[in-house]
Amino acid sequence: MERSKSICFVTTGDIKYVATAKRALGLANHLFELGWKVSILMEDTEENRTRISLECNDKIHVYFFKKASVVNEIKEKNKLIRQISPDILYICAFVTRNIVGLCFHGKKLVEHSELMSEIKGMNPLKKQYYKLIEYISVIYSDGLLNASKFLQQYYYVTAAKLFSKNKPMLYFPYAYNAAVCKIADPSNLFIKKDVGGKYFVYIGNLTKNYGAFTMLKAFETIHKEYPKYHLMLLGKGRDYQKVIDYITEKNLKSYIHAQGYVEEKDISNYFTLADAFISPMNDTIQDWARCPSKLYMYLPYLKPIITCKIGEPYEVLKDKGIYYEPSSVESLTNALKDLSKKSSWTLEIDPFQHEWKQRAIEFDSWIKKTYFQDRN
Repeated sequence: MERSKSICFVTTGDIKYVATAKRALGLANHLFELGWKVSILMEDTEENRTRISLECNDKIHVYFFKKASVVNEIKEKNKLIRQISPDILYICAFVTRNIVGLCFHGKKLVEHSELMSEIKGMNPLKKQYYKLIEYISVIYSDGLLNASKFLQQYYYVTAAKLFSKNKPMLYFPYAYNAAVCKIADPSNLFIKKDVGGKYFVYIGNLTKNYGAFTMLKAFETIHKEYPKYHLMLLGKGRDYQKVIDYITEKNLKSYIHAQGYVEEKDISNYFTLADAFISPMNDTIQDWARCPSKLYMYLPYLKPIITCKIGEPYEVLKDKGIYYEPSSVESLTNALKDLSKKSSWTLEIDPFQHEWKQRAIEFDSWIKKTYFQDRN
């Protein structure tokens, strides 16, 4: 009889600001149901504890560590890893604080969800540092999990350069959590839905690089023609105050609503309120490589998704998406107008294929085939 396999997810930071732990929380319960013993290492923060209580059952072993220096965090993680002694060590992001388990005898898996070395405008020395980290991740790991098709190809090439062309890799996009993304009663929101209005929802960082001002200017442009169109911005970010200032200076408060950070438990209310979603992308290597988790959170509501033919959004939506040219206010404005002409505001796609339960099944199958095929 096959004994239970064990996995330990290694995360860092507060999930409120560092989203890479979403993978661990999304997979934990479903892997347990598939027979795994699941452990998670998380920094001890209020938000992390809230999210654990919301998304993980009491069979998941969570080890909280105190915020500390890089060296002390690594020491504490190594101590916990020796105590847990899992079969699989799953590194949720290959950053300095997560380079642990160097003497670990199980299998070390590294997840990549973005390509830091390709961020535009980065200091050349920092760029070389991230490039080095990417190379080290291939040498360090027994397998790579890549959140986008672009990253999958990128690491195939990188591994070949390092004489590791047979390194096991899995294309492993993000997904949505059915316990969080569910149809809810939006009546408790303090924003009362405008009768006859259409609500477009964006969740994520509010930065110029993530399309914040493209959205603002597009809705400002079409307001006279479509006064019932509302834009709801959920989240904060580097340019949050600039977004607030722009809304105030241009007197847009009646139809552009910047809600700030929204707790996970309240997301379903806002998403149920939505008539359509927006997921801006840029035609950059950074955006081709990243896997926007918001895209998967939108799917179960079966509402139109306005995005760009860049990377993972196009991989998932294909001809079901509403597309505009990246960074173009005019193109986004036209996409909003085109959507208004559609008789049905419904996304015809099967969201179950992108739920964490399905990802857990794929992961479990890949692990067994790749590492435990002969184990009894």
